[in-house]
Amino acid sequence: MMRPAWRFALAAGLLAGCAADARAQAGLLVPTRTGRPDAAVLSLREMTVDVGIARGYARVSARQIFENHTDQPQEGTYRFALPPSAAVGDFAVWDGLVRIPGVILEKQRARSIYRQLTTQRIDPGLLQQGEEEDREPGHGPAASRPSGGALFSVTVAPIPARGTKRLEILFQQEVPFALGEGEFRLGLRPQGGEPAVAGHLEVHVHIGDRDGGAGAGALPLTGTGRALDFAGTAVRLDRDIVVRLGSQGTAPLALSTFRNPEGHLPDGLALAPWERPSEIPPEKDGFFLLEAFPPAATAPASVAAAPKARPPISLAILFDTSLSHRWAGLETSYARLLRVVDSLRPEDRFVLVPFDREPSPTSPTLQPATRDALDAALHALRQRPLAPGTDVPRAVAAGRRLAGDAGRIILFADGQGTGSSNDLAEARASLPLFAAISGEVGESLQTAATSVLGASSTDVESDLFVKRTLAPIEEKPSVRAPATAIPFTVTGGEPRLRDVYPVMIQPPAPGSLSGFVGRYALPQEHLRWNWPSPLFAGGSTLLEAPLPERATEARDLPRRWARARVDDLLRRIEAEGERREWIEEIIALSKRYKFVTPYTAFLAAPRSLLRPRRIQPGDPVLRVECDAGTVAAVAFFPFGLRLPLERRSGTHLWEGRFLVPEGLADGRYTVRIVLRDASRAAVAESKSFVLDGRAPVVTPDAFLPAHGGETMRVAVRTDEDVLFVSARLGDSPPVSLRWDAALKRSVGLLRVPVGLHGAQEVFFEAVDSAKNHGFARATLSVLP
Repeated sequence: MMRPAWRFALAAGLLAGCAADARAQAGLLVPTRTGRPDAAVLSLREMTVDVGIARGYARVSARQIFENHTDQPQEGTYRFALPPSAAVGDFAVWDGLVRIPGVILEKQRARSIYRQLTTQRIDPGLLQQGEEEDREPGHGPAASRPSGGALFSVTVAPIPARGTKRLEILFQQEVPFALGEGEFRLGLRPQGGEPAVAGHLEVHVHIGDRDGGAGAGALPLTGTGRALDFAGTAVRLDRDIVVRLGSQGTAPLALSTFRNPEGHLPDGLALAPWERPSEIPPEKDGFFLLEAFPPAATAPASVAAAPKARPPISLAILFDTSLSHRWAGLETSYARLLRVVDSLRPEDRFVLVPFDREPSPTSPTLQPATRDALDAALHALRQRPLAPGTDVPRAVAAGRRLAGDAGRIILFADGQGTGSSNDLAEARASLPLFAAISGEVGESLQTAATSVLGASSTDVESDLFVKRTLAPIEEKPSVRAPATAIPFTVTGGEPRLRDVYPVMIQPPAPGSLSGFVGRYALPQEHLRWNWPSPLFAGGSTLLEAPLPERATEARDLPRRWARARVDDLLRRIEAEGERREWIEEIIALSKRYKFVTPYTAFLAAPRSLLRPRRIQPGDPVLRVECDAGTVAAVAFFPFGLRLPLERRSGTHLWEGRFLVPEGLADGRYTVRIVLRDASRAAVAESKSFVLDGRAPVVTPDAFLPAHGGETMRVAVRTDEDVLFVSARLGDSPPVSLRWDAALKRSVGLLRVPVGLHGAQEVFFEAVDSAKNHGFARATLSVLP
């Protein structure tokens, strides 16, 4: 394959060595201060990946341990890209041997708490979608990202000097099944730059409903059928995890359901490594997934074997040559361009349109797709300098004019400067638009384009994308249609289906897995499902299957439905602007079903904050700030006391008063806090407090004599845990003293009243964090 020899280069970028985007789907922890991978600072010590695949869906659990090789605590940023169908479902960091699970919060609140906790040296982790955007929901431009297909970032701090930090991430994604073959891919190999090295790597793949095997050129998984594994040390992450799935035994229609009105799973049910029974929300409604698999007309094939009888096409090829589209993304787009160009025939007509702020066609009109014409256009593209600015709608409008009324447009870009879906729809008019994006896929492209290929797409998705680009154009089905516009019918009962959304490959195609996910209100025993389509033999296919009262196997369906619902709301926001009720519903769904959206973030921080940390002997009050969902809290003390805590009305504070045993020595003690939520799940956390019954020692510096009316400086030394120090001269008001780090003393200014003379007493008071009071006196000589 010919590599592009781009004439323009950024000298600063080359000198900085940042040409490679060292970001893979599985991600990498990099030092925040430099923003670049550096194994001498942070390296991947251990990594375990568990993958479960069923119903065209995968749940991926990655557990990683990173090691700090420096003598200083580090803050790390963990960035990773996901395909458009993916959603982050869990996040946790470990503080030593204690797992601190993530809690879904509104993004602004999560950031605020994260900043507060880091200043208190509490160990948090914050996961959010996209870059830092400090704007409140409802203000500023509408969210342009879907709930998946985005760059996610995790900020983790502190990573102890010469220590380790354990990080856990769970996400779900669809497994595309197209042209008779399915493929799951987890990217370990970076798009550019040197691959990371894992000190130890384990991978476990379980396939629930069909057989599979490792993909060619990928990580060498061992095993056959439905269980694949890998284990190794000092593994260079230069190959992806790829699982190929066969179509043997796939039914034309299949129904999966989940309904769990009790809210808890039955005892003895086998759970996957990532599953926690307490996270299954109680639902009166049930959830269903109806899968459709039209039979493939031919055996699995590549685009090169596309039907020879297709009519000639007119194609406007738009290629982004802006500065933002460079390095690995540029190479990826160029490789995709060559794949399309090599599939054109001499009777096809094309025009190549490089663009940044302005489109610059390599020819004024369409020309036959001969080898010479294609080579000349590619040469002109490679000679074009990269320039600032991107205007995709203007390029699409130029492509529409050049392609003609019967043409089509294909876009190769990084996803920047796409404008709104309305802008794109107006620019392309009635022409189909195919978009191959090497960066983040914006919601505007998802809505306006006929077909979208993301950066981390699998080979089977790429094959289907190119085949559809070159195939005869049919009227685009409205895959964004309202929930009532579904292609199947249900008879034999009234289950009251609602909120039904398309998932997987859309529109349906031969040898491809499509589906609709939705909810049902009334269980029904005898139902007939009919999906009329010319893709099935006889023009339709039938399935007899119930919507049961209780079904607990397909536990991915509630979150899968919620993700589809959120995506639908985000599409409305992109097209019509933000509405408070839509944003509130997105946040509510994100919290209930636990996945990240543009409006929410995971905050992994202690589920309870113990206050106060230092207490006096006697009968102090212990306060614990807990999650809003906590319904009970109990404190267990090391001297045998079990103390049920009570919630303070209108707050998230739980408190209780207890007696400190007489004779208990000052020092640090551990108290175990057990929290219980509405689903009866219990979380135990160990907290510590310091018993401190000793008054702080206050030692004033010596004074020089002063005259009445003068202002003099006073300084005292106190214990480290002192919060407040004051000085008072005679009957004058007290003056606060402030800590001076350079002098290592608390310092303040004291004014000597006029008319005062002789020996005067200066009175000092200090209060520590346990509310102990310490006093001192010193004598000041006031000169006449």
